[in-house]
Amino acid sequence: MLNFIINNLPSIIVGAIVFVIIGAVLIKLIRDKKNHKSSCSACSGCPMSGECHK
Repeated sequence: MLNFIINNLPSIIVGAIVFVIIGAVLIKLIRDKKNHKSSCSACSGCPMSGECHK
């Protein structure tokens, strides 16, 4: 088992970094949604407001 980890350590590290980045992005999106800061919070002022709810 230890040999497997040693042989694949770079892949494990890169995978962990990607996992942390994706987690941080998801947490940011959730917090923005709760604080009404999401990119699609209201149609007024949106350049696609006429196209969105057809």
